[in-house]
Amino acid sequence: MAALETFELGPLLNVVAPDFALSNHEHRRQSLENLMGAKGVMLGFIGDIWLPTSVRRIFWLQRNATKFALSGAPAALLVRENAHTLYGFRMSSPLPVPFPLLADVNGDVHRLYNMAQHPGLVLLDRNRVVREKWLVPDERVWPKMQELVKAIDSL
Repeated sequence: MAALETFELGPLLNVVAPDFALSNHEHRRQSLENLMGAKGVMLGFIGDIWLPTSVRRIFWLQRNATKFALSGAPAALLVRENAHTLYGFRMSSPLPVPFPLLADVNGDVHRLYNMAQHPGLVLLDRNRVVREKWLVPDERVWPKMQELVKAIDSL
C-alpha cells in the first residue's frame, strides 16, 4: 500500500505551520526555529517509541539522517513520550541517534499538526510553510528516500 497523501489528513499544505518548543531527551527545549536547516526541516511524528514499527522508523532515520541534513532539511522526530523515556531509548540504541528526539508527552504538537492519529513526515520550508506530507500506514516504514530528497530539493 502506498503512503497516504491527502488534503483531509495531516496538516494543510501551503500554510504556515504552528510554532512549538519541546524538550529533548536531556530536558532541553528545542524550538522549531532551532531545528531548521538551510532549506527547512523534516518533522517525523510517531507514538510509543518502543513499538516495533516505531523502532524500525527510528533505525531508518538513524541510517538516513545525514542525507536529510546534507539536503538542507534535517530531520527531527516528535514522539508521544516523556524526555526520560527518550533518554532511555537513546542510551539503549545500538546506533547513535543523530537527530533530535522530542518529547510531545500529551500529543499537543501532534494535534496542532493534525498528526495525532497518523504516523508520518511533514516537510516545512525555511518560512515554516508545509510543503509536503506523508502519512504512513503501519506496514510501511517511511516513504522512499528518493521521494523525500526530491521534495527537499524542490524547496
